Amino acid sequence: NIIRGLAQMISTQGDAAAEVREKSTRIVSETDRVTSQLNEFINYSRPREVRRSPVNLNAAVGEVVRTLGFDLEEKQVRLEVAPELPVIEADEQLLRQALFNLLLNAIQAVGSGGQIQVAAARANATEVTLDIKDDGPGVPPEHRTEIFKPYFTTNERGTGLGLAVVQQIVLAHGWEIRCLANEPKGALFRLSHLRSVTA
Repeated sequence: NIIRGLAQMISTQGDAAAEVREKSTRIVSETDRVTSQLNEFINYSRPREVRRSPVNLNAAVGEVVRTLGFDLEEKQVRLEVAPELPVIEADEQLLRQALFNLLLNAIQAVGSGGQIQVAAARANATEVTLDIKDDGPGVPPEHRTEIFKPYFTTNERGTGLGLAVVQQIVLAHGWEIRCLANEPKGALFRLSHLRSVTA
């Protein structure tokens, strides 16, 4: 935080040389990247204590989408969220973390102008499934279980912990997550056995 703060201060000084301001901006960018990776390590090593309460899925997804607004805008990604997602029993903070990781993963996977969809379906009277689909290159069949293992990544700048954290959160809730093909193109991450509060 100190490194980032000092670099930000230098980058905004009008009397600093343009090269100095540019390098200061790069320092800010790199400290943000390192901070993000450290947070992933911390999140993965932390025990998952689930505190359930009724959570409106539309509100939770909406908060995450707002957080990822810059990433979506930068790649001009279209994100469609089903208008009437159910209310479920979940730990809201942990659910948002899982949604953030899944949506960021999808944003990184799709190309410029790509599309992401979030939808839910009722499995039975008490359970629902939640799907996050993208039209990126998809995940090869041989990697669809590997991607949830710690440190497995195909992104050279990734830590391989994002989806491992998602699986931790999912299992702590007693849910299930699978990576499937999104026909005709892309990946589909399906969360199953989410308990619905509303009939």
